[in-house]
Amino acid sequence: MKKLTKAVLAILVVASSITACKKGDDDPGLSLSSRKSRIAGEWKVATYDAAITDVITDNGATSTTTRTDVNSTKISGSSYTYTSNVTSTQPSFTSYTNTETGTVSEFTYTIEKDGTWTSKKVTKITSSNTTAGGASTTDAQNITTTVESSGTWQFLGKNSSAELKNKEAVLLSTAKSTTTDVFVATDGSNLTSTSIVNETYALNEATEVWTLSQLAKKEMAANIAIDNKYDGSSTVTSGSSSNTFKNGPYSSKGTITVTFTQD
Repeated sequence: MKKLTKAVLAILVVASSITACKKGDDDPGLSLSSRKSRIAGEWKVATYDAAITDVITDNGATSTTTRTDVNSTKISGSSYTYTSNVTSTQPSFTSYTNTETGTVSEFTYTIEKDGTWTSKKVTKITSSNTTAGGASTTDAQNITTTVESSGTWQFLGKNSSAELKNKEAVLLSTAKSTTTDVFVATDGSNLTSTSIVNETYALNEATEVWTLSQLAKKEMAANIAIDNKYDGSSTVTSGSSSNTFKNGPYSSKGTITVTFTQD
């Protein structure tokens, strides 16, 4: 009888450990690796579906206007599509919709066990369509954009009101981001120009909450929530004079569904 009791207890212990390991709906039932070990490494984005609304305040010399961009980004393998519906409170502004299509040659996240992360996304836009005032124009494009970002990450604890288990969600905070655009003329001249924009953020100023529906050895899936606000200034120096301009406030809010794979 004692041997049978011990066997039953052992089964219950194993069963409870399996349940404890399983955080996301599609997590493996049993894993010998910790969640930190499983999330660490280089991840390739397989699919990406984002719906983000940006509200931008333009501070002019005599007036302030607000522009609203309702954006959609879809990535599947190497296919890339970006659509933006733009409206503004600026007088006589004509609302328009812009759709860009192209390819993705690289989109990776590298997550380190020390609580840091980096990402790199390289896209090439080959076609752009703009519809405004009932007219539609399609142009060939050759624009390669590289976005490199870095920051810190941490697992979030249990949140009963949000129905989140311990370590089911991850908070990613962006510290800095560099966007490099290389424009190549499509008129046959092949003239090129390059634009580089560097952005830095205070701790937890630009964040994403990843709710992990799957965290396996080679696969990861996340539902990402974004709700950020920015407000700052920029200084332009020409010769011996400098002028400082107010930027923002800006807000960015929306959701992203993304799946990852590892080699």
